[in-house]
Parts: sequence; C-alpha cells; structure tokens
Amino acid sequence: MVKLSPPHASTPICFNYTGNLHVHLPTQTAVAMIRQHFVASRSSQHRVAALALYRALLKTASNVPLPHHLHSGGRKHPLTKIVRERFAKNKPLTSFRLLYDSMAAGYKFLTLLTKGRDTKSPEHSEILRHLRKRNLTANLSRLEAPSYKKPPRSKQPLNPPLFTKVSAPNEPVKYEPSIRPLPKTAFVGERKVPVTGNTAELLSFVRIKKPQPRVFSRAISRKTTMFRRSVRTLLRVSNKDMPRAQLDDRWDAMMDKLLLKEGFEDEVVRDGPLTSYHFTATLTKAWLDQKLMKITNDQTARAKAVSSLIEQELALAKEEKKSGAEPTDPKVAKETLDTILTEYRQKQAEMERTKDASFEDPFLSEQWVARAQRLEDEYARKYGVSVDNSGRRVSWAKRQGLAKKENSLLGAVESDKEAQFFSQIATMRRGGQ
Repeated sequence: MVKLSPPHASTPICFNYTGNLHVHLPTQTAVAMIRQHFVASRSSQHRVAALALYRALLKTASNVPLPHHLHSGGRKHPLTKIVRERFAKNKPLTSFRLLYDSMAAGYKFLTLLTKGRDTKSPEHSEILRHLRKRNLTANLSRLEAPSYKKPPRSKQPLNPPLFTKVSAPNEPVKYEPSIRPLPKTAFVGERKVPVTGNTAELLSFVRIKKPQPRVFSRAISRKTTMFRRSVRTLLRVSNKDMPRAQLDDRWDAMMDKLLLKEGFEDEVVRDGPLTSYHFTATLTKAWLDQKLMKITNDQTARAKAVSSLIEQELALAKEEKKSGAEPTDPKVAKETLDTILTEYRQKQAEMERTKDASFEDPFLSEQWVARAQRLEDEYARKYGVSVDNSGRRVSWAKRQGLAKKENSLLGAVESDKEAQFFSQIATMRRGGQ
C-alpha cells in the first residue's frame, strides 16, 4: 500500500496494491456520525403522527354504539377512557422497539374501532366482550379490596388555641396565653422562644415552628381579606354612596316641591331628614366604622398578649440557660404535657357550661344604640327637626313646609329650565294629567 500526502491537504490518501482508493477521515468526523439517543418529544414527525392517531382513536371510539348496561347516556364513552389511559401509560416510552409496537397497535385498533361501528360485525362483538370482561374484573377487584371507613372526626381539638379571650362581653378586650409558657418538665431539649410576626394590617401572630403550617397561613390570609373587604366597603360608602344619597334626596325634594306647587301632595308620608337616603348612608358608614374599630381593638389586645408571651418565654429561656437545667426525660415530658392539656380541657368544658349561649343582636347592643341615637340627634339639630313637650318629634314636613327649606337637603330649583323640566316629570308622575 502506498500512502500519499498532498502538500495542501490534511486528509491522507492511500492506494493498495489492487488499485483501490482509501480515504482516512479525521477522528472528529467519525465521532459526529454516532447516532444519538432518540427522544420522542423532540421529534416533530413522531409528535404529529402520535397526535393524529390519538385524535382519530378518540373520534372513532366515541362513535362505536354500545348497549345501555355498558354505556349510560350521562357518562363518557368507556372506549375513549381506555384510549386515554393507554396513551398516558405509553407517554414516557423512548425505546424504538416499544414506540413502534405502540404505534402499530394504535393503527390496528383504529381499524378495529372503525369496523366496530357496525353492530353486526365481528369486531363489534369483540369490543363488547372486552368491555364485559373489563367490568367483571373491576367488580371482583372492588369486592376483594378491604373496605376502609374513615374514622369520625373528633370534636375535641388536637391542640388548644394559643390565646384565650378572658374579658367579659361589655369589658375591653383582653387575651391571655392558654397553656404557654410551658414549664421545663413539659418538653424535651432547650426552650425555643417563639418569634412574633406582623402584617401590614397590624395583625400580630406568633411563629412557633418552621415551615409555617398551611392552615395557619390560610387563617392569616382569611383575616387579612376580611379586614381589607371592610375597609373597601367603608371607602365605597364614603366616596360613592353618600354623594349618591344626597342626589337622591335632592331629586325627591324637587319632585315634592313641584307637586306641592301644582296642588298635589305626595302619598308617601315623610318624617324629615331622618328618613332620607343620606341619613341611611350615614348610619351605614357609622356601622362599618364601628366594625373596623372592633377589629382594631381585638388586634391590639392580641398584640399585647403576644408581646407578653414573648417576654415571658425570653425570661424563662435566660433563667434556664443560666441555671444549666438538665434535659427532661421524654416520658416525664409527655406525662406533664398530658396533665396540662387535661386541666385546660376541663377548664374549657366548665366555661362552656356556664357560658350564656343566648343570641345577641349586634344592632341592639348598648354601644351601637348609643351611637345611633347620638347620630340621630346631631342630624336632627343640623337639619331642623324639633321636639315638642311630650318628647315626640314634630313632623318636619308639617312644621316647616317643603317649599320653605332652602338650606336643607331639599334644596331649591335653581333655574327656569330646571323648573320646566321637573314640571314635566311631575306631570308624568300624576299620570299625564
């Protein structure tokens, strides 16, 4: 064999003694020709073919007629369910052999389902036989499977709440820790001081362990959502409902004034500004303001209880670290904790028995009644509602006259054009007289 190396070529050319030409390729070119591992999801041809086969199988399977005991009208077609299950099972396959077998079986069953649409064909009988066998196997599996009944949920909470409300209904809100801080003999290891947390809505809480439980996160989110909803409602009443109520009162006053001018009296008996839309919106705003104040007072009381608990835990941790207390035996810690929980539950059961379970209407509470009465008196003084010697309010419409209240909520017709327009409205209200 003769080897020639051209002066301007890097690929050697060889001639053997028989006259055949051999070209030796570089090593990098030979490595690049190695077949890579097949990934079905990266092959556009395979993906298009698989999706087309999947859709054809679903469409054909749903058109196969079945008797009522195998396919009731309200359920999905059982053949489409089988097709979906098989495709989901074969989805992770990457072997050429398994992929080829799966695609071949798919085309085979596409032919079977196409012929099975004829109820007199042998393919249709084969489909029915397969579905009956499948249902029989499923029923036998359900009979052999052990029956599991979920145990009833205990009404007794697993853990007591961190804080308990100890104030009476008519007293300022006050919270105290339920069982914390625990004594050294109630836990194993060193005392871990809890960490306090706060939200933008001034809601204080305590982080005891990591990660934070999902139930606890949902509770914080629910309280935050309720507070924000109340704030948005209060802003809507202040910025939108109250101006609209003033416009509604002004409109009714203009209509009554024009009717009175034409000699007609409104059939609706009015008792002055206290029955106006604006006063109703004012009461709504006061109720929402009181509700937010109640939430704020409750959060403030909880924040004080959280701060007190953290201070007690820190003091006990420093004292135990300074004294060098020995670790508690796990059995002793469990017995001590069970004793504390039992005493707390007995105390709570006694409080539940002595607690007044009667319904209290929040709109009849002393605080709200006093505030509503104060608003009513201020509104009456502002818009001129007088009280006679017997303590009864004199009808504002009878005492003053609708046409004479230029500075009240009734207002006045400001121009001839407005008078003409409202006169037409009054005529329409009289029935076109």
